[in-house]
Amino acid sequence: MKKNKCTEDITRKQAIKKIGKYTALTALGTFLILSPKKAQAASPEPPGDGF
Repeated sequence: MKKNKCTEDITRKQAIKKIGKYTALTALGTFLILSPKKAQAASPEPPGDGF
């Protein structure tokens, strides 16, 4: 198998470190987007409660 000379080889430790950063950012972003309090505040009032 030929190696592409344009890419850099990284160690397993470096790869795990990079994946960890992306995982942390993804988890934080998902939590902020899907936060139950924000979702509840943004939802419209149920029909019939207009008194």
